[in-house]
Amino acid sequence: MQSYSRRALQCALGGVGLAEGSVVLVHTALYAPGRIIDTPLVEISSRFYSTLRRLVGRQATIVVPTFHLAFRRGEPFDRQFTPATGMGSFAEYLRLLPDSQRSCHAIHSVSAEGPLAEAITERDTPSAFGKGGPFDALIDYDARILTFGCTLESTCMIRWAEERIGVPYRRWMICRGRYVDQGQERMRSFHTYAGNEGREPNLCLAPVHRMLRQERQLCRAELGSSVVESCSARDFAVASCEILRRDPGALLAHRSTGGERRSQSR
Repeated sequence: MQSYSRRALQCALGGVGLAEGSVVLVHTALYAPGRIIDTPLVEISSRFYSTLRRLVGRQATIVVPTFHLAFRRGEPFDRQFTPATGMGSFAEYLRLLPDSQRSCHAIHSVSAEGPLAEAITERDTPSAFGKGGPFDALIDYDARILTFGCTLESTCMIRWAEERIGVPYRRWMICRGRYVDQGQERMRSFHTYAGNEGREPNLCLAPVHRMLRQERQLCRAELGSSVVESCSARDFAVASCEILRRDPGALLAHRSTGGERRSQSR
């Protein structure tokens, strides 16, 4: 496994346009760049957090997706205790911080820590990506999307654009199940714009990535054997919606792959 220094970590995060006091939506594959020298693997999440927090300051708000897709299959959701699944170790680390707050949606929750945590997570809407929801709040605050060890392919913000445009490869579902908040259990229903036939679509965000690069809206730094990328959530939303309005299927992987091959053969 490749290794990198704490200084290299600091430089990479400092080189992708993160401003002090900002809102940062973080997606991580923490082990993709390698391991931090003199840092045990079990401490990488805390090292990453402390480095990011020093960079953006105490007035910044750090947000992570803490999804629980199993609610769609009938598993209950406890807002305080259900772990994030498939979101990476840093998402669960931040969810468990003493001052972290989690949004209400049983499928697509986010956890946030910082001065704007409550303002983001208190928004209780049928769809987390719908109007007035937590992801609308991230747009309102012009959050900075940060991907660490992965690329913008990983950002859940694309779901916001898909709902706004109404892409044909998804359909609305209403999921109802057991919901627990502060120890109080009840039945609740939530909306999700799920893939047709129960399968999540395989997306390729290369067109969005390319547009952001062309407009000089994407910051990128190499770290170890991977990359760190960042862009404005508003810029990402505008680019994604523009592409999907022109062609609602433009971000499907088989379509994007074909387009890339055709453009390379010219």
